[in-house]
Amino acid sequence: MNTKSKQTIEEINQEFYGEHFNKETVEYLKKSAGARWFNDLLVMTLNHADKKAIKTAADVGCGVGHKTLTIKKQIPKATVTGFDFSEPAIEAGKKAYGPEGVKYSCEDITKKNYKKRYDLISAFDVLEHIDDWGGMVNKLISINNKYLLFSFPVGRMRPYEKNIGHFRNFQRSQIEDFLTSRGYRTVHTFYAGFPFFSPILRDLTQIFSKNYSETISTKMSPIGVLMHKVWYILFRYFSLKHRGDVFIGLFEKIDDKPRTKKK
Repeated sequence: MNTKSKQTIEEINQEFYGEHFNKETVEYLKKSAGARWFNDLLVMTLNHADKKAIKTAADVGCGVGHKTLTIKKQIPKATVTGFDFSEPAIEAGKKAYGPEGVKYSCEDITKKNYKKRYDLISAFDVLEHIDDWGGMVNKLISINNKYLLFSFPVGRMRPYEKNIGHFRNFQRSQIEDFLTSRGYRTVHTFYAGFPFFSPILRDLTQIFSKNYSETISTKMSPIGVLMHKVWYILFRYFSLKHRGDVFIGLFEKIDDKPRTKKK
């Protein structure tokens, strides 16, 4: 990790997420305790949406698209598209989940004068990688018809998180307050994971962080598969859903006029 410490966070994001997401990542995430548990939270969150009102969905920073597939399964009649800057990730997503009806693109929907609009826009574990996160959210608001869906870490930031491209962890209610000022209401949120995901697993990740960047793009060992099965049970059945450092929240647009000045 010494070479990465000399890089900017933007360079770390380009390198880590541009090169490390590939077809091995697809298989890894199918077995990952954290990914499986997060999908459980995602399904429960989407159950609070009016799914019949969602005809189009955009998943921004989708990686290989395993969460994009979850959205598609929950809203099968909608056109669901995953967007990411990583061409290897997009190609892996197309091969793995394209046959199941998910679309993928390297297009940047936050660029100026983007014309399309989406009923649901999601960004999972993306905002912590963006310096001007408020500016990005404002751009997504400008092309959103109804729902925004975000996830990110909150609370204490461990040193290893900077090495995987995090600018920050958010504070509790930070995104809710921001979106309220921009004409959205909070539909449903989770602050989940205590105690097994956080602090226990996040502290263990810090201890073994030298190997962290290699895990998502390598084949999981049989022992690793077994460990992830145990962790998944601990996350799903023995971790709290409304206390913890994993945030996922669904927000609905109710007012097109911001109530305060933009950040």
